[in-house]
Amino acid sequence: MTIQSAARPDLALVHAVLHCNVNTLHLAEAGAFWTALGLRERMRSHSDDTDARPLGLVDHTVSDTVFHWDERGPRAAPAVELVAWYEPITQARVVPSDHDGRVTGFHAVGIRAAEPADLVPEAGLREEVVVQGRRVPALLLTDPDGDPVEVVQVDLGTVDEPAGGKFSHVRLVSTDLAATAAWYACLGFEVVPGPAGTLSLRLPEDPTFSLEFTEDRTAMRHPWQANTQGLYRIALAVEDVHDAHRSLVDQGLAVPDPVWIPMADTPTGGFTIVVLSDPDGAVVELVERPRAEVRRPLLPRGDG
Repeated sequence: MTIQSAARPDLALVHAVLHCNVNTLHLAEAGAFWTALGLRERMRSHSDDTDARPLGLVDHTVSDTVFHWDERGPRAAPAVELVAWYEPITQARVVPSDHDGRVTGFHAVGIRAAEPADLVPEAGLREEVVVQGRRVPALLLTDPDGDPVEVVQVDLGTVDEPAGGKFSHVRLVSTDLAATAAWYACLGFEVVPGPAGTLSLRLPEDPTFSLEFTEDRTAMRHPWQANTQGLYRIALAVEDVHDAHRSLVDQGLAVPDPVWIPMADTPTGGFTIVVLSDPDGAVVELVERPRAEVRRPLLPRGDG
């Protein structure tokens, strides 16, 4: 695998993937599922009154949020962010009947392992999927909410990592891969060459995680809301949210103003964010998190 470091990483808008939000109707069961795959609970937050209008909901919400990281830990890896909504309640995901149920947006979470069968020995369905531009073997699972999970055989080899499963990618559907690549390029993502009809994107400063797109030009724009069951949004780290906002406006993107989201029982007390939608409606959240607070691995140049 060839992974090039950025020539000027200080110029990249986004420097790391922080977490991917999965809304759940089964918080305890979902937590046990991700723990079994090697992502254990390391932070929990309860909200009694959060203004969720930046996410398209109402000004009063009640929810529990639980963050699961793999053994690399919070600074060195992204998290699965489980959210159970109570006011308004988590809505069941109902696939639209038109377009044969094909919709854009997030479709699966990916875990990598040197040998997937060691992680999930009783898993059944085996397939090949594209990750980081390569076709790789995968075991296909579903989480307690029925959402697809891919356990893929990827061994980065040159990276010194703890044992166990690693959060490696999310899979989305795009109606136009060229438009998708151009939009994410504004955030700092680079294209990894791969098979036709697919698009792999990664950040120069966070090269062990990727966004994996499959093209479906007839897919319907997804109808999900911020409290819809399943994978809904991804959070990305920027050095300064206000600087990122200005940069995106200068590039011609329609961008809402930054807002503060309180999480009173967490170490930071909350986050300043900007909420975006990609060309197919997938929700992308920019979170102010300085580079000094993360330590993503940089893979060496060369072929692996």
